[in-house]
Amino acid sequence: MGKNNTIITNIIRVHSAMDNLSREDIKFFKRIILLIIFLTISLTYLHVNKLQSYSRYERVQFASSGSYLYANLYYPTKILDFQQNRPLLIYCHGIGSQRDFDLRIPIEFTKRGFYVASLDYQGHGESGGTVIDVNPITKRPAVAQACSDLLNVLETLPFYSNVNISQIGLIGHSMGGMVVLMNQALDPRFNITVTWAPLVNFKPEQLGIIQTEYYDNYIPVNLLNESNTNNLLVIMHVDDEMLNFTANAIKAQELTNCTVIPITTPLIGGGHQLFTDVVLIESIKWFEGYFFGSITINGPIYITFIINYITLLFCMLLLFMIVLLLTSHTSRFFTYEDEKLETQKDKKQSRFPKIRKSYQIAKIIIFTAMFLLNWQIFERFFGLIGIFYASLNITIVYLIIKAVNYYNKLKSDQVKFGFTQFKKLLKSQFRLKHVIFAFFTTFYFIGIYILFTYSYPFAFMWPSNFIQIVVAELIFPIYFSIEIFYRKIIYPQLNFLKTERRKSLWTIAISLFIQTFLISLTSSWLFFPSVLFTYAIFTVVIIQNTLIYENTNSFSLTILSSFNIIQLFFAAVISNVLGISTVLNTLLTM
Repeated sequence: MGKNNTIITNIIRVHSAMDNLSREDIKFFKRIILLIIFLTISLTYLHVNKLQSYSRYERVQFASSGSYLYANLYYPTKILDFQQNRPLLIYCHGIGSQRDFDLRIPIEFTKRGFYVASLDYQGHGESGGTVIDVNPITKRPAVAQACSDLLNVLETLPFYSNVNISQIGLIGHSMGGMVVLMNQALDPRFNITVTWAPLVNFKPEQLGIIQTEYYDNYIPVNLLNESNTNNLLVIMHVDDEMLNFTANAIKAQELTNCTVIPITTPLIGGGHQLFTDVVLIESIKWFEGYFFGSITINGPIYITFIINYITLLFCMLLLFMIVLLLTSHTSRFFTYEDEKLETQKDKKQSRFPKIRKSYQIAKIIIFTAMFLLNWQIFERFFGLIGIFYASLNITIVYLIIKAVNYYNKLKSDQVKFGFTQFKKLLKSQFRLKHVIFAFFTTFYFIGIYILFTYSYPFAFMWPSNFIQIVVAELIFPIYFSIEIFYRKIIYPQLNFLKTERRKSLWTIAISLFIQTFLISLTSSWLFFPSVLFTYAIFTVVIIQNTLIYENTNSFSLTILSSFNIIQLFFAAVISNVLGISTVLNTLLTM
């Protein structure tokens, strides 16, 4: 009888535990299942849409002028009924971009039956080196051989037997336009070239190039002529905000007698980006007219890349929402009892009368204004580096205050600071549970991100070497100061709100406002797609940390959980910045 009672009691306990678990987790499971369903539908559509253009892609790594460069090779799905072998295009993106941010060329040309190799030349994406490197053997600018070195490697791959060697072309945008102009003039295998808003006319000294004797003869304005340039098309906006139309497009026409198509209508994103169907249509007509001898034999032209972008962004939004949901739900299992008690204590202290609520809101506004003013003042006096100084200022002040308060507490408790107290301090700030949770959040974020970007080549950002990851540590005070502001200054002022979720929503709203302000301070860098993407990641991380803090009330946990994520994406941006640092001042003032 006693044994039966024990079994019944255990069954009741298990059933009760399942009921409790169900009440706590039912919303999570409903939401995660719904998001997965939407994601599955979106990914299926994206895959079907992709197959309209290319069947697969291959990452190509090769050595060029002392550095390792990377490219994506896209295999078209369309069969050309009128010829057996296919054309091959090598695409060079603009400065500060990378091979899988601009999908227009891979999508639209593989859809027409072209092989497309999208190249990260020196200093961009995963590729090493810098844009001012010189080939140690030929003494030519490294970028002037990047396309040729890529073609040398492509010629050794199995697919090349299906390439029509008389139909190999180059297409480039902005600085990528300069790169393809150099390569086509030096390599007769490239007999058709299209450039969008190319950099043609400049002096080596403007780009910080010290070895000017190796560059002088290879700058497009000094290199190009009618004898080394065949079938060149230049497309450029007459009001290009970065490069002068006459000094670049018209100058190229004077040198080579090439065709220039001026764009005059206002464009989304500005004239330099040339984000318009007209540019793609004219480029397709140019290549097919020379390659096939007809602009109609390959069928009508339908531009659809915008659908890919919309679907990709929607998929990434769903992925981020899944990561946030997983992180928020998991954080509940890594909360200590003292943290819960502290949260309950804050709730009890948050029941203020209306006048107290107005006072708290006023303090939030004042603190936010002071925080932004700190950035503004330092940026005004020191430029972009001033944002780092301002953040370092906040970080140092916070650490000093924490140290003084800790010392005063030890003094009041009549405890002498020593190795034992140092161990206790570290243990209180970096608990084993927190470290484990930090591993989980990094795995969620980075793991899902890598799986997605490898399955579909879009927005894959990765540092080109370990040194950039180390250098990215210098950026940490910016992130740390922002977390101090949200968790230690703003959050305590939100006690007039009844629930932790409302506190989180207010914090997120304030963070979006501050992110917008930070973007405005660094607007001169926004032509970097990697910078824009990092801002998006930064925003997601702040939201993620807010949800973690909602459940744990642990500041150290929010820092640990996102440290690797922030450092990784900052390091990827630094890779680009270091690769093109010598040309930034020129391009930002031209």
